[in-house]
Amino acid sequence: MLKPELTSVSAHLGFGRHQTELQTVSNILREIEDTLLAGMIPARERWALLQRLPVPWGRLAGESLNELRSSGGSLIPTLRRLRDLAEAQRVALSDARARTSQASGQAFACSMLVPALGTALYLLLPTVQEHAKVWILGCCLAIMLTGLGALWLLHLAEVARWGGLAVKNRTWVLSSQCAGERFLALLRAGTPPDLAWTGALELLAKDSRDLALAWGYSIWEPARKISQFSGEFRGEFSGRGSARFKGGAAELAIIAAGDSIKKSIQVSTMEGRPCVERVENILKSLRQEMKSLVEHELGLLATRALKPLFICVAPSLFALLSFGLWLAAGDVVGGLGEF
Repeated sequence: MLKPELTSVSAHLGFGRHQTELQTVSNILREIEDTLLAGMIPARERWALLQRLPVPWGRLAGESLNELRSSGGSLIPTLRRLRDLAEAQRVALSDARARTSQASGQAFACSMLVPALGTALYLLLPTVQEHAKVWILGCCLAIMLTGLGALWLLHLAEVARWGGLAVKNRTWVLSSQCAGERFLALLRAGTPPDLAWTGALELLAKDSRDLALAWGYSIWEPARKISQFSGEFRGEFSGRGSARFKGGAAELAIIAAGDSIKKSIQVSTMEGRPCVERVENILKSLRQEMKSLVEHELGLLATRALKPLFICVAPSLFALLSFGLWLAAGDVVGGLGEF
């Protein structure tokens, strides 16, 4: 029952680590780019450092740049796009964290309300002190309920940061962009578009196998039908494997971006024209669409946060206050009867 909430807490605690990793990736890529722009060749240790970057950056940068180096292609465009992607991801995480700070503060305040109220009533009402064991038990139950509300709030904040993506599909955001950048790097290295797409999907499958199956390894696969019902989207895919997915607008947007890239490759192959600019625009549009979805979810977060406050936090506080007053009133009534 608490698995989604506990998962969101874990992700919340590791949020700063992801930002640090992205900043490291951006700095290393910028250093190599500046070295090449200055007309010098980076040291072998700097190239080896690319391989040790966090997943999926190590494979993406290492394989893409090695492919370009071996084919004699230009490294600057790929380095710049990879660096821009890492910086955009870092800024998006920072903005989302700032926008959800209020919900995080509310979760912390919720966890402190019951201990504060329980201590105050214990000190102010002598009758409560006479029933210390019962009072502690009531406070523990109230703390459990408010704790559940705090975890619920953190879970809602984490979902809003990712634009409503399910936990198992959150790697799709970065993996889809990395697959697109790998495809562009292979194109610049002289690989035919259909083979470049297959190579990009092989990289994608290492981190997000479900998304690779959803996009399809062949550019000539027939268009898939994605139907909407009951607020969910379901797609059926064929190719090397088959899979069935359920998700919301964010999953649909990422899958649709893959379809758009494949259509661009098909048009490019039939017309004999390059598709680099079209794919770059699709990837840029996907980032903008995901940003809009995150903004939409963050805008609804304040309203959704009322649910755990009214269902978990407020009842526990009122119940604890009523319990304290009931203990005090019971002794008062008993004393008046004896009088």
